[in-house]
Amino acid sequence: MKIERHYEDFQKPDKIEQGGLLRLSGAFLLDHADELVNLIKHEGRLAEERNPAHKIIGIDQADGGIVATISDHNLALHIGKRLEHAYKGKHEFKFLKGEKYVEVLWRRDD
Repeated sequence: MKIERHYEDFQKPDKIEQGGLLRLSGAFLLDHADELVNLIKHEGRLAEERNPAHKIIGIDQADGGIVATISDHNLALHIGKRLEHAYKGKHEFKFLKGEKYVEVLWRRDD
């Protein structure tokens, strides 16, 4: 099967959503919120040293959880994987189709 491509397919879209959102939830946060926030900040500092454009924009508490806004989708993915590795729990990645934006959902209830 041959796929034909047109020049329009390669044109840059008007707007590409970039970055990511990290949402942490679950009962585990009650006793470990500070540790989780420190891990997020630490990974953000390491990434910013390598590339100043990759950083943690903000960390807030909302709806009984923690929400971190991140400037780069790869950094959001990396932090989600680090949380899962260090603290177990479950993580899920939601990508916007055609965009460089990811929402990382991490949850641990025990």
